[in-house]
Amino acid sequence: MPNNTVDEWVRYARNNIESAIREMDRQCNPRLRPYEIILHNCHQSAEKILKAYLLSKNGTFPKEHDIRILRKLCAKLDSDFNKRRMVNHCAYLNMFWNIKYPDVTVQIDASEATRGINSAKRIFDFVSGKLGLRKLFSE
Repeated sequence: MPNNTVDEWVRYARNNIESAIREMDRQCNPRLRPYEIILHNCHQSAEKILKAYLLSKNGTFPKEHDIRILRKLCAKLDSDFNKRRMVNHCAYLNMFWNIKYPDVTVQIDASEATRGINSAKRIFDFVSGKLGLRKLFSE
């Protein structure tokens, strides 16, 4: 069983998405933005908030980085995790799980990073709602 609380996993997930947003906003020149770091943080946020949900319901979660698999495990507990938007947001972010490595070469631009941030926000707020927490990014 993970030696952490649900609140800690939620806090780390929030920190990841907030770091991604800060990195996107910090650099005015789009060519200098660290898109791979931004998208890695988005993936990490989604992974951690899904693990927080699993921890809250099962007391544990698997050592898994594939957020599609984590989403499916959550869907076994709550079918709302099968909603098309959740499936699509998780599938999009999952493409960037290994982007943190220098030998992974993927062309990323501002629109993809913006989409990643939006997906991470939606996943975070969706799961936060399921955990009975305040949504941070809902419009």
